[in-house]
Amino acid sequence: MPTDAPSWVGMVPAFLVLSAVLFAPGWLVVRALGARGLEALAVAPAVSVGVVAASATLLQRVGVRWGWLPLLAVTAIAAGIAWLVAHGLARTRLGSAHPADLTPARRLLGKPRPAAVAAIAIGFVLALVTILPAIGRPDELVDSPDAVYHLDRIRLFLETGNLSIANPTFYPNGFHSWIATGLLSGTADVLPGTNVATLVLAALVWPIGCVALVRHALGPSRLVTYAAGLASAAFVSFPTILLGWGVLWPNLMGTALTPGALALMLQAARSRQVGQWLGFVAALPGLALIQPNSLVALVVFALVWLVTARVRAGVLGHASWSAVGRDLGLVAALVAVGLLAAPLVSARLASTQSYVWTGRVSVWTALVEVVGGRLQIASVLWGLLLLLPLGIGWILLRARAAIPVVAMWLACVVLYVMAASSSWSWTALITGYWYNDKIRLAALAAVPGVVLVAASAPAVRALLRRIPALRARPLAAALVALAVIPAATVLWDHGARDRMLITFFRPGDPSHVILSREAQAQLRELSTSIPAGEGVVGRPENGTPLMFALFGTDTLYRSIPIPTTGDEIVIGTGFNDLVNRPDVCDALKRHNIRWAIGSPHVYWLDRPERSSGLSDLDHNPGVEKVRTVGDYTLYRITGC
Repeated sequence: MPTDAPSWVGMVPAFLVLSAVLFAPGWLVVRALGARGLEALAVAPAVSVGVVAASATLLQRVGVRWGWLPLLAVTAIAAGIAWLVAHGLARTRLGSAHPADLTPARRLLGKPRPAAVAAIAIGFVLALVTILPAIGRPDELVDSPDAVYHLDRIRLFLETGNLSIANPTFYPNGFHSWIATGLLSGTADVLPGTNVATLVLAALVWPIGCVALVRHALGPSRLVTYAAGLASAAFVSFPTILLGWGVLWPNLMGTALTPGALALMLQAARSRQVGQWLGFVAALPGLALIQPNSLVALVVFALVWLVTARVRAGVLGHASWSAVGRDLGLVAALVAVGLLAAPLVSARLASTQSYVWTGRVSVWTALVEVVGGRLQIASVLWGLLLLLPLGIGWILLRARAAIPVVAMWLACVVLYVMAASSSWSWTALITGYWYNDKIRLAALAAVPGVVLVAASAPAVRALLRRIPALRARPLAAALVALAVIPAATVLWDHGARDRMLITFFRPGDPSHVILSREAQAQLRELSTSIPAGEGVVGRPENGTPLMFALFGTDTLYRSIPIPTTGDEIVIGTGFNDLVNRPDVCDALKRHNIRWAIGSPHVYWLDRPERSSGLSDLDHNPGVEKVRTVGDYTLYRITGC
């Protein structure tokens, strides 16, 4: 390994800075509002992203470059506004946002629960030991076309100081603005910094949210608290798949933040503390600015909770069935109207819902994939399949307050089956918020699924205590019950999980490698011949768009494949005839493109019709060969 290769230990400063940016602003805001404890910490990242992404967009409109000073200023302003709102409520008949018996110190700092801290640490360690060896190095490139866009956008944010949602085109900016803000510290380059950011989400944010959610769903006992930390690493569908599939990094972030917001919602619903409701509401903009379907998922969970609560009220006689039926009918009508009206109001949503995936499967196969975990792997995850019914059974028999969470998981299963198997066009009205993509829905099912796996611990303990040798040893029974979770998931599924991540980051098929480490070195060498400020064009399928993210070289194309309109398509299809195409020369001049790069390498996501003019530069009379390094050749544009 080269001596200059970055190490995971060397990435610790980047990890700490990115974590601080993600937690600190939101934590100050929700504490000022009145949310406290583990729930305040769990929901803080969503609030932080809302503060950063929205403020950066607004400040760009008035010409202010984003940086550490604006971050500190907007955090102070947001926390101040939250404090004024909370204390304003204290003077109204709505009541205080804070519990009256708390001292000022407790209101600010809270009181950490040792079991919760230990459970989060367990989840943290399990995530690291299952993820880091498979990824390899911090600067390993995940071979996914979406990674090109995300990495280039983060570089653009860093270079311009413009973290707006509209830079360069309208797209949710929560994920990119958080990473760009953290990388302002200079602790890591774009590629390793982004890999570290995904670790923050998978190894820190996700376990914190899972522990908070499980404690609210199943109670604060130490057994289920420790089980929550173990259960956070139980699923291959999340976070493992979203670390490489797509690559759906914004979805990874939104899903990782969902358990924390859901935990605070459950806490607020039970305590009816105004401050907790305010903290929950403060998290919603951030989720929308990361990936709107994260907000939709939270709405789905809230609706399922409401419907389950009303049915339970009818069963227990707390409400008449006529009142329950009326309420459920009203909810159904509102949902139907919303589903029909949303794509009519939003053209962007209508476009999202139009995604069509090949490879439809039967309903049974879809159930095996989502429940049995046989998604992008060859076999069923039998350990997980054993724990899920154990947890559901325990909840139905002994922890009925968590029945709404079972209903949430079933709702995710239904959504998955619809996306994976349905050929009816109307189902896109429901699953289209997730691009009709079953992978995203499998990841979402892990949110309530963590609660079900954690509930298997008390179920296993109850079974073990029927054994005479363990009946008088409750601690031993509890330890064995806890050990079953990682044994049945992390250990049993280690090979499948490891192979999946290795395939994402180091594919065996060369055509599935966007830019190998050798190719990166070759393009880095060529970039030294391109003067600063001058741009370069090349077929995006040969990996050249990553020159911007990796080296800062100004590339025309920054995504795979290229757009189908504008100067990009004019240059892509007409470059081979640029000596006779003044429109191509005008487009090149607008972007200051003076160089071109050719290569025989072609990535699997190939759209040759969009860049046909760039495919054979050796026979282009409008360019002059400058130098060749490995598989890449640099040309100077002379025909304009």
